[in-house]
Amino acid sequence: MGTERSDSGVKSVQLAFDVLEAVAAAPGEVGVSELAALLGTTKGTVFRHLQTLVERGYVDQNAVSARYKLGTRSYLIGQVAAGRIELLTASSDAVAALRDEIGETVVVSALRNRSLVVLRTVFGKSNLEIGVRQGSELILHGTAQGKVALAFSNRSLLQHVLRQGLTRLTDHTIVDASKLEAELEQARAQGFITAPNEETFGINAVAAPIFDRMGDVAGTVAIVGSVQNIKPIPDQAQIEALLKASLRISWNLGYDRGAVEARKRMQPAAS
Repeated sequence: MGTERSDSGVKSVQLAFDVLEAVAAAPGEVGVSELAALLGTTKGTVFRHLQTLVERGYVDQNAVSARYKLGTRSYLIGQVAAGRIELLTASSDAVAALRDEIGETVVVSALRNRSLVVLRTVFGKSNLEIGVRQGSELILHGTAQGKVALAFSNRSLLQHVLRQGLTRLTDHTIVDASKLEAELEQARAQGFITAPNEETFGINAVAAPIFDRMGDVAGTVAIVGSVQNIKPIPDQAQIEALLKASLRISWNLGYDRGAVEARKRMQPAAS
């Protein structure tokens, strides 16, 4: 009985995606009858799925014609996915070069909707695999990647993190707001930050921001390794290689520091 309900639930989810994909593939607005004929099911079944998709914002219904088209939420998810694919493509060569030059694990993460998610992990040359799985969400206040994202993002992100509370991950995690602020100021001054033993004892990372064409933080790039290989004060060669990689990825995303700074100078004059 339980297996039958489970199979029915899976089929229902599959049909919901079929309906959404059919709406997306339509050249314009599409009706219930057309969708039912296309998918080989009843109009009632299609209508129920459409109503759920409308309620969740994935599909919109024209109040006059009663026909359907993609909703705002579908477009937003598409933009997030496109942004991550773009960052993956832009970072590919730079990540490989950084890993070969330094020999440590390299991690690229994307910042979206107050979350920092790992897109790619390229393991280092040692037998010890240090890194996090693709798709993992990083703790913003407890990792080098998270702290550098906080440092260069809009202050509202930091305020959100502080409201959530600074959870202690190890004895070295920063859980005092003023100390975190000082760390972020240091990151802004030098362009990178470390997090020795802060998330996992014995592990350190040094991270730098990746900027998009508008000068906003698109993500981070970091080298991760043991505290023996990446010291609390990293070697100059590690820092220089990391900053070179972050700038290269940012350039690939269309970042132009001069243009961004000029645009910022023009904003007060325009307002």
